[in-house]
Amino acid sequence: MSEIVIEVRRGPLAENLLRGNAAVVGAEGKLLYRIGDPDYFTYMRSTAKPLQASAAVECGAIDHFKITEAELAVMCGSHIGDQYHIDALESILAKLGLSESDYTLGEDLSFSEELRRQRLVANVPPRKIYNNCSGKHACMLAICRYMDWEYGAYQLPEHPVQLLIRKTVAKYAELAEDKLTIGVDGCGVPVFAMPLSRMALAYHNLANPVNLPVGRALAATRITAAMAAYPQMVAGYGCFCTELMQVTKGRIIGKLGSDGVYCAAVVDGDIAIALKMEDGNMTAMPIVMMRILNDLDLLSNSEKEQLAKFSAYDNYNCQGDKVGEIRAVFELSRGDI
Repeated sequence: MSEIVIEVRRGPLAENLLRGNAAVVGAEGKLLYRIGDPDYFTYMRSTAKPLQASAAVECGAIDHFKITEAELAVMCGSHIGDQYHIDALESILAKLGLSESDYTLGEDLSFSEELRRQRLVANVPPRKIYNNCSGKHACMLAICRYMDWEYGAYQLPEHPVQLLIRKTVAKYAELAEDKLTIGVDGCGVPVFAMPLSRMALAYHNLANPVNLPVGRALAATRITAAMAAYPQMVAGYGCFCTELMQVTKGRIIGKLGSDGVYCAAVVDGDIAIALKMEDGNMTAMPIVMMRILNDLDLLSNSEKEQLAKFSAYDNYNCQGDKVGEIRAVFELSRGDI
């Protein structure tokens, strides 16, 4: 059963309580700590993007099209659609000989509320390339072009690119493919559900690929290196994913997924984490992750200070007065309990 992880306080009272589940795994997927049910079964959502990008590296598409490290990072990301993201995405499409119209995903303004507001005020029309998943879709198109697969309906579950990605994700999680539950993600492509403990194991293998086959291990190393070198491409300046990797200098990689999913791992370490907010709350999710990282003693004092703004949020009224706080209230339980 899930546990209460967040209190939203107004004055002396906890007005709202948010629940969640998490798994913390170590070497060989050993469950070290948990919150609630570590085997809570849920969709990976966009936390799967770095694993999906592995398929493009492994098959040779990234090298064939001379995709840069920054461009590989945006393929792993849920970007906010700032100009530096758009430049990278347009460069990828040009290398593939494709255009924005070849995307099957929907149009958007931005994943960022601030950018969305700016574009609305400026009457900037929505574009497919502004969609936070356009990097992932560019990755899928790169595989299709390299493998000479028809790409007009690359989003369908039975398309070869989706079958390849499904197999890749399952291998990272050390699961048989038929153990994955397949749904449709917000951007229209297949999305994979599995226990949180297996999501954490997948990230452990991504960040510590010593037990993977040589080709996949090299791909994993390139992906985490790209995310570490260009964290702004994975999300955007000011975003939790980007700042976590910036502040830790890539020692910890992290990736959010819609509806309150987060996965993180210590590169070349023995800790990986998967979290699911039960109500899908994205705002509170960084607070929970920061509490987990702090409780596991994975951050230095300097890193804690630099990331402190994600550890708790003030609760304001419409006059701008602080009326309470949003804060974490859980303790990690040992995995063997």
